Amino acid sequence: MRLQGQWTRIGVPAGFVAVAAGFTTGYLVGSETVRLLLMMLSGALATLGIAAGVRVHRLPDRRPWLLTVLALVCLTAANAAWYVPAAVAGGATVPEPLLAVVPPLIGYVFFLAASLLIVLRHTPRDASGTIDAAVWGIAAAAPVWEFLFRPQMLAKGDTTATQLFALTQLLVLFGICGALLRVARTSGRGQVTLWFLFGALGLTVLGTAVVNMAPTESGQASVPALLFALGYLCLGAACLHPSAARLMDPPAHAVDRAPRLQLGALGGAMLLIPLVGAIGQLTGSPADGLLLTIAPMLTIPLVLIRIGRLNALRSRDREALAHQAAHDELTGLVNRRQLFALMEKAIARHAAGHGGDLALLYCDLNDFKPINDRYGHEAGDAVLRVTAKRIAAAVRADDVVARVGGDEFLVFCPDADSGTAYSLGVRIVRTLAEPVSWRGETLRVSTALGTTVWSERRVIAPDDLLAEADARMYENKRAEPPAGRSALPLSS
Repeated sequence: MRLQGQWTRIGVPAGFVAVAAGFTTGYLVGSETVRLLLMMLSGALATLGIAAGVRVHRLPDRRPWLLTVLALVCLTAANAAWYVPAAVAGGATVPEPLLAVVPPLIGYVFFLAASLLIVLRHTPRDASGTIDAAVWGIAAAAPVWEFLFRPQMLAKGDTTATQLFALTQLLVLFGICGALLRVARTSGRGQVTLWFLFGALGLTVLGTAVVNMAPTESGQASVPALLFALGYLCLGAACLHPSAARLMDPPAHAVDRAPRLQLGALGGAMLLIPLVGAIGQLTGSPADGLLLTIAPMLTIPLVLIRIGRLNALRSRDREALAHQAAHDELTGLVNRRQLFALMEKAIARHAAGHGGDLALLYCDLNDFKPINDRYGHEAGDAVLRVTAKRIAAAVRADDVVARVGGDEFLVFCPDADSGTAYSLGVRIVRTLAEPVSWRGETLRVSTALGTTVWSERRVIAPDDLLAEADARMYENKRAEPPAGRSALPLSS
C-alpha cells in the first residue's frame, strides 16, 4: 500500500508517539526479558521503517539509509552483548572488549558517513562548510567529555575499553549534530525528517550519559536501553516520513563563505581539543590519552578532505581566471592577446622551417549596427554568439577563431595555402549569410572578409599580418561584390 499525502505526514509522527508510548510502558513495567525483546525489536522496526521509506518515497540516494541500517545492525549486536546477560543471568555484566568496543565503533562510523552523505547532498556547494561544522561538533564534545563524562567514569573505575567506547560515541554524535545543524537552515519541507534525526541523536547522547555517568546499580540497564530504543525508532520514522524525499532531493544553494574565514574557524576547532586536554591535566587529572588520540583520528581525515577541497577550489579559480584572461566573455572565443600569443608560436615554428603556409582571415559584419539600433544590444549579442558558433563550425580543427572587436573576428590557419584559405573564406561568408532568428524576428548580416597568406620563412609580427588582412577586408568592402559572393584577394 502506497503511503502518501496528508495522512502520512500526520500518521508517521502519530504512529511514532504511539509506538514510543508502548515501548516506554513495556520498559517501566516489564521484566528484563521484555526489555531485551523491546531493544531487539526497536532495531528491527527501525530497519523496516527505513526499508519502507526508501521504497515508498523512491529516494534518489539510498546510500545514507543503507549505512544507517548497517549501523543499526552493529549497535544492536553491541547492545545484545550488554543486555542479554542482564536478562538471562539476572545481573549486569561487562562483555568482552571485542564485543563492547568494535561493533559500536564501526556502527558510529557508519552513522557519521550516513549523516555526511545526507548533508553533502542537501548542500552540494557547501561541502566545506559542512566539514567545518562536523569538526566543530567533534571539538565541542571534547569539554563535555573531559569535564562531565571522564571524571565520573574514572571515579567508577571503568575500563579503558569502556571509556574508549563512550568517547567515540560522544565525538561521533556531536560531529553528526554539527553537520546536521549546518543543513537545518536550508532543509525546507525536510524539517520533520530532520527533527527525527536530531531526536535520535539527542536520545542516544542522553542514553550514553546515563550509562557512563550514573552510579553502577542493578537497574542501570533499563533507562539507557529505553533511550537507545527510542532513538532507533526515530531513525525509522525519519526515513518513513514523506519529508525524507525533500531532504534527499533539495534545491541547490550556494552558501559558501570565504575560504580564509572557513580555515580560521577550522583552526579554532582543531586547537580546542588539545587545549581541553591540557586544562584537564593542569587541574590534576590524569593525562587524557584517549581524547588526544581518538579526536584527531576523527578530525584529521575531515581536515584533509577540507584542505583538498580548498586546493581544488583554488585550482578551479585559477583555471577560470586564466580562461577569462584568454577568452572573450560573450562568445567564448579566444581574445586578441591569446590569439597573438598562439600566432607568435606558429610564426616562429614556420620561420624555423616547420609546417606549411600561414593564413589569417579578417571577418567584419556588415549591417550589424542597425540591428543594435533597432532591436537593442541583446539582439546584437545574440547575433555575435551565433556568428562565433558558425565560424567555429566552418573552420578546421586546428584553426583558431578569435573575437578582436565589437563585430570583428579573426581566423588564424596554420598549414593553409592560398587554396585552403580561399575555401575557408567562402564557407564562412556563406554560413554567416544565413538569417538569425531572435524572439520571433529574422536578423540578417553580411560579411566583409579579407585574407592574407604568409609563406616566407622568416619571423613577422602578428600585427603586420593583421594589418594586411584588415587592408584586404576594406578593399572587399569598397568593391561590394554581388550577393552570395566574396572576393578574397591573397598576398604572400
